[in-house]
Amino acid sequence: MLRQWANSVVRIETEKRRLEILEYLLGTPRYEAAASLLRLNCQRLGVPSTMDQTVAALQWLEEQELISVRRHADEIIARITVDGREVADGTRTVPGVMRPDP
Repeated sequence: MLRQWANSVVRIETEKRRLEILEYLLGTPRYEAAASLLRLNCQRLGVPSTMDQTVAALQWLEEQELISVRRHADEIIARITVDGREVADGTRTVPGVMRPDP
């Protein structure tokens, strides 16, 4: 029972982290941000996030074609796609990403 609860918490945190990344990118002037800023934003909003968790979320979002990723020096830069914008604003749903509040 405890294991199920713990797995649920991890799943919810993961889905929320993905949503927070998309929402943050949607609100930036060029629709892009560095992974380190995305991690800090997740933490600020109460979603515990290590750099490894943030990078894993970015990789997953890229696989779903919700963001594109590039490197600049030693930093990962994420940019939201049109599909990602639709997920961030609630127009579209994707399993694995928490739905935004209405």
